[in-house]
Amino acid sequence: MAAHVRGAVIPPAPETGAPAGPGTDPQAPPRVAVDGLVREFAGRRVLDGVDLRIRPGEFVALLGRSGSGKSTLLKILAGLDTGHTGRVEAPERRAVAFQDSRLLPWARVIDNVVLGLPGARARRRGLEALDEVGLSGHARSWPGTLSGGEGQRAALARALVRDPELLLLDEPFGALDALTRLRMHALLRRLCARHEPAVLLVTHDVEEAVLLADRVLVLTDGRISLDAPVHLPERAPRRSPAFADLRDRLLAELGVHADER
Repeated sequence: MAAHVRGAVIPPAPETGAPAGPGTDPQAPPRVAVDGLVREFAGRRVLDGVDLRIRPGEFVALLGRSGSGKSTLLKILAGLDTGHTGRVEAPERRAVAFQDSRLLPWARVIDNVVLGLPGARARRRGLEALDEVGLSGHARSWPGTLSGGEGQRAALARALVRDPELLLLDEPFGALDALTRLRMHALLRRLCARHEPAVLLVTHDVEEAVLLADRVLVLTDGRISLDAPVHLPERAPRRSPAFADLRDRLLAELGVHADER
């Protein structure tokens, strides 16, 4: 696991932080460990001493108002932003999916999925990943022929073919219609149950966070102001009192008043 303080490698962090989600081993060492993370832009402190643990197989959702630093935190964990201070440990095997599928328009779907993967087995692994997300018939298609949901399925295949220990999702379903989004939620749950990566999902959708995650965090003024475990029944979770209670608690933490819900 890589660890950096201003670029220096340091020993692993002690196992502190909130309890793991219900589907994870609370004794397992964290796959992500962050301590005292600070990030500033032009003198404005976007992240102000963030502490975070994510364990293997745990699904964590991150909520916050626009500009709260959610995507900045995700990019730091992805290794895409190095201008921070503090302690950050994240596995080398990590993958990112964004709201835009970011498929290269001049490359066929299968070539997008295996882009950058070495070895003769890469194409076979790519075909298996496309089959897993329901796109086995689109391996030779051009990205421009895919629907929005199909493009995001291809992006998930590209992420999972790398067998990531950490999967980072930056509002991957934000541009999809409601029905497609529900189908993608179901697909993501199946894929995460099968592959068991640690997951960080950045989203503005409170209900999406509650339905998908083991824990939901709220980022406020550069710090994690709420860390809430999710305990919902498997059958009809939206109809459960626990769902409504947690949704209302999260909305209140985000500054949404009762008469605005």
